[in-house]
Order: sequence, then structure tokens, then C-alpha cells
Amino acid sequence: MRNRKSSGKRSKGMAIVLTTLSLALILPLVGLGFDVGTLYLVQSKLGSAADAAALAGARALADGANAAAQASNAVSSARSFFSANFPAGYWNTKNASVTATVDDTSTPNYRTVRVSATAQAPLYFLRIFNQETSTINVSSTAGRRDVELMLVLDRSSSMTGTVPGTGQTACQIMKADAADFVNYFAPGRDQLGLVVFGSSEYTYQSTTAFTTPDSHGNTLPSLIGQISCGGNTNSAYAISQAYAEIQRVNNPNRMNVIVFMTDGRPNGVTANYYPLVTDHCTSTQPFIGVLAQWAGGAVPSGSTAGLMNYSTTSITNANEGAIPGSTNCQFYKKDLTYVTSDISNLPAQDINGNSTTGPYSQENPAWPYNGHSTTLTNGASSPQQIVLASTNLLDNEATVIRSNATLHPSIYTIALMGDGGVNDQPDPLLLRKIANDPTLAADPGLGSTFFQQQINQPHGYFAIAPDASQLAMAFDTIATQISIRLAQ
Repeated sequence: MRNRKSSGKRSKGMAIVLTTLSLALILPLVGLGFDVGTLYLVQSKLGSAADAAALAGARALADGANAAAQASNAVSSARSFFSANFPAGYWNTKNASVTATVDDTSTPNYRTVRVSATAQAPLYFLRIFNQETSTINVSSTAGRRDVELMLVLDRSSSMTGTVPGTGQTACQIMKADAADFVNYFAPGRDQLGLVVFGSSEYTYQSTTAFTTPDSHGNTLPSLIGQISCGGNTNSAYAISQAYAEIQRVNNPNRMNVIVFMTDGRPNGVTANYYPLVTDHCTSTQPFIGVLAQWAGGAVPSGSTAGLMNYSTTSITNANEGAIPGSTNCQFYKKDLTYVTSDISNLPAQDINGNSTTGPYSQENPAWPYNGHSTTLTNGASSPQQIVLASTNLLDNEATVIRSNATLHPSIYTIALMGDGGVNDQPDPLLLRKIANDPTLAADPGLGSTFFQQQINQPHGYFAIAPDASQLAMAFDTIATQISIRLAQ
């Protein structure tokens, strides 16, 4: 019994010794771990604040009438965002500071904002070694590439309806919101232009002086304010003219962007109709005009109209009358709906060489026009076939644009939904495909197929406005997406 008791006392004594030794080892490790954790926490917060500051500074490079003002605003914005994201005394830090610098000379059409931040993080265990703080340094750089941006706005007659609860037409709301959209971009650096379309299109060449009155006293925002709405939806030709302007500028150092807003399905085919003219109503070659549908939607039968002028030199004058050289045609002598007396069919391609056939004339159950002809037979008299052809033209033109391996244009799309029939409202799948929106990849239907077909082409973004009162949010979303792309 004595031996057992003595052994027990010795065991307890050993346990006390081992516990003491373990604590002597564990407690410093715990203390060191706490200090390391504190440093990691502070460094993570400091780095996030620097990232946010750099991105905010890059976006602020759009603010100001000239480069100097823009750089000043970028530095100020970066400092403000840093302070908001890393408040003074965070986790007992001391002497936090930030510097922001703008580099606008190293790379053509590209500016960077570099943010460097520092703070002294507190130490607790290491104070036994007379080390009370540790200095943490981080840096972050964000860039903003100058843009060549063409804003393409639908001014068709469906935009003239009054939006409930606003007392304004969709056209009036669009003009205000589009003018505000311009404010996201930097005068003197970014280059902005405008395409407005109904049946005919109007183009205002892009300029870096888009907020400065031109020789006619117009700025880009003031021109937008002069838009008058009416006519059809000649989408493919409109977007082709935006692309033509990007090609004219031909600057691969810029981010080349088309922002396309529409409130309906495409329903205009711009082509040379001379080979399809019946009864020799004209001898004019080429005989170029717009054929459209006036049936109020993609329905199998109803009125079609043409051939109308496809361009105008005035943003207020739609110039959608019968085309020159048509004085002997029925659509000139009577009215535009007599075009089927003069034109036998839809053409195989438009004025730009795009095919009028494509995925939207296939008999696909995922598409609302399934079960109809893929050859566009008697298309000149079928509103539905005109919509199908117009849809394919827009899709095919967008593919041409995204395939430019030198300028790498991106397309951003906005769908303004309304209260019309489903066959007359914008098609989100079509607009997502045109934009090559990355969300197509997860689409359970045709979207994922489309995405795989064009996966290596530039990606844009699709935004939707359920009605015109929410159009401003859609424009803001697009502007933010472009800014995010700019911040690299």
C-alpha cells in the first residue's frame, strides 16, 4: 500500500511538472499565433481597402472636364474609398496612411491608378521582446482603358406610349436616361458616338469632345435630347453603322464597345431589292431600301411596308418615305403597303452581305416561331418572315462584329420590355447571344449551345428593364459593367 501511494504521489508530481512545461511551451505559441492572426487580419483589411481605392480611383478617371481634373478626382476618390474601407484605429492600428498616383503616359489610351497603403499593427505577445507594433505595406493598381463607344438607341414607334405612373413616354424617359449614361465617360479621353434608328438610321460620329458644342451647337447629350420616336425597328443596319464607326476610328488600343438598346424585335431588312423587282417598276441599280412589317408583331399575315429610306441626316427627321427611283412603283404611287406588288420576295442577304437565314428560322421548339418556312418563301408579304429575317440579320451582324480579331469589339445590350404581345417585345435570348453574355453558359436551353459556338469571342453584358421607369437602372448596370472591364 505504501508503494502504491508513493507511486501515486510521484505520478501527480510528474503531471504537474509536465503541465507546467507544456504551458511554458503552449502559451508562447498561442501568443505568437494571436499576433500572427492580428497581422493577417490587418493585412487582409488593408489590402482590400487598397483594392477598393484603386478601383474607385480608376472609375473616377471619367470625372472632370480634362485630364488634370480627372487625375485629381481619381486621387481624391481613391483616398476617400480607402478611408471608408479602413477606418482610423481599425483593430488598434496606428498611423495608417495612403498615397495614390495616376500614370497616364506609359501606355497609349490606358491610365492606371496605383494605391500604396501602410499601417502599424499592434503586437501583444512580442511586446516581451520590446516589439509593440509591426508595419504592414500593401499596394494595388487598377487601370482604365479609354473607350471607343457607340451608343445605339431604338426610336421606333413603340417608344411613344405613355409609361404608367410617370406621365412620360418611353421615348422621353430613354432620352433622359441615355443622356445621363454619357456622364460615366471621360471627355478628352473616351470617344463616344451615337446611332439612332427606326426604319432609317442616323449616325453621329464619335468624338472625344462629346460634351463640347460642335459647329452646330450640339453636344452628344443635347443630340440625344432631340430624338423623335417613330417608325420600325431596323436593328441590323443600325448596329452595322455603329461597327462601321468603330472601324473608321480603328484604334485597337481603345476598348471598342457598342451599347445597343431596343424595345422590340427586329423588323427591318435593308437590302438591294433590284433582283426581286416585279413588272420593272424601276431601272435604278442598286435599288436599296428597307422592307418592314406593320402588323404589330411577328404574326403570319398582315401588312408589310416598303421600300423606305434606310438613312437620314437629321436626328429629328426620320426620312422614312419611299426610296428614290421608285416613282413607277406601286408603293410610291399608292402607299408603302403596296410593296408586295413590286417586290417578289425577301433577299438572301442584306446590304452588308449578312444572310437572312440562321438559327432563328429553324424549326426549334425553344423558339416561338417554330414550324415555319426556313426558305423565307413569299417573305415580302409575311410579317413573320420579315421578323425572322431581321432577327437573323442582327444575329449575323453581331457575329461579324465580335469576330474582329484586331479591334475586339464588345457588345452590351439593353432590353426595354413593355406591355405589348410576346412576339413584339425584345427577345432576351437573342440579346444575350448578341452580347455573348457569360450567363449563357449556364442556360438550360439554346443559350449554352450558342455560348459554346462563340466562346472565344469578346463577352459583353445583357441588362433588362421591365419597363421604361427602370431603364435608368439598366443603363447604370451597363455602365458599371463597362467600368469593371476597364479596371484591370
